[in-house]
Amino acid sequence: MDFNRPDQFIMNLTKLFTFLGFLTFIGTANIAFAQAKELKTIETGDTEIDVRIFSAQGDKLLLGFPCDEGKSIAEEKTAMSLAEDGVEVWMPDMLSGFMLPKVRSSLSQISTEALTAIINEATKTGKKVYLIASGPDTELILRAASDWEKNQQNTPLAGAVLMFPRLFKESPVPGKVPEYQDAVGKTHLPILLLEGERTPNRWGLNTLSHELQKSGSTVKSKIIPNVRGYFFKRKDANRSEDVVTSQMAGLIKVSLFYLEEKESND
Repeated sequence: MDFNRPDQFIMNLTKLFTFLGFLTFIGTANIAFAQAKELKTIETGDTEIDVRIFSAQGDKLLLGFPCDEGKSIAEEKTAMSLAEDGVEVWMPDMLSGFMLPKVRSSLSQISTEALTAIINEATKTGKKVYLIASGPDTELILRAASDWEKNQQNTPLAGAVLMFPRLFKESPVPGKVPEYQDAVGKTHLPILLLEGERTPNRWGLNTLSHELQKSGSTVKSKIIPNVRGYFFKRKDANRSEDVVTSQMAGLIKVSLFYLEEKESND
């Protein structure tokens, strides 16, 4: 199949949705009233965090930790589209709240207390709270989820979507079992891993899945055809990556439906 043709790529992505068992979302999405982006400031104990909120009347809330200093463009477009389909989206500006630069080492300086304080505010909406992050930021949601499960067992999280997770402590050495961040394997919430087909990290998904399952998490991984990691941030995106970026909201919504079905079957 020629993945460089957008029409062919959409067909292939549709096959992925069919494989997940959620093809019907394409024609039957529940369009709910969505409000424009609003800003909410949350006191976390450590600092004040500004949260961009894309309100919706559905029963799902997607809480992301983009660590983008409030500058994400593709993510905000996706959030607006999700809100129009009834999925509320919260995007806390963690870096600015802690006055940290946008570098990987900053993640360890974001306190778990601040992360769980934001989760706590999200749960007050009464919606099902799902966590999402990409790349190294996925460590934040695993750390937050682990702490939440220890201290708030009566209010479980609905699941987590890890996009292009980069959870190694150090660059892996061929032939050796990789060492993961301490937060890996410390939670039991349903997890869906999404990885690009055109990245070597796809070959480590089975090992990562096994590590994430150690504390009881149900973990599934899916490959997005013919894209690289961080494809929605790339200036050199190919035609297939442009198409998937434009369909990001649908891909995420399918992921949430998949996690929801897993939860109902367990």
